Amino acid sequence: MTMISKDIFFRLIEVCEVKTLKELSKMYGHNDNWATNARKREAIPFDICAKVAIEKNVSLDYLIFGVSNEIDMNRLKSSVTEGLFSAIETNMFTLNKDVKITNVIDILTSEIASSCNINQD
Repeated sequence: MTMISKDIFFRLIEVCEVKTLKELSKMYGHNDNWATNARKREAIPFDICAKVAIEKNVSLDYLIFGVSNEIDMNRLKSSVTEGLFSAIETNMFTLNKDVKITNVIDILTSEIASSCNINQD
């Protein structure tokens, strides 16, 4: 993975919901042209990335490398469903006849999402 200063500043502007490098500079207590100069020098603003990650609840992987760690809830449900069917097929457990498998999948998926702090929107 490559760290590209221009892209990092673009993501910082996006996440901080500002329109310009000047606004970003002011937001973090720097002079008006700090971000512009840093980007021209191809500097990586690790300290600002760390602050933004904490304040905006985004990952450093996203800010620095552009890698999203978002989890697709449909894929999670699919994986839980496959695991549940495998467990039933191998007689690890059996479901009560009054229990719908979709309810079990929803409960398991919800618990995983809650425990792992996954946004379910």
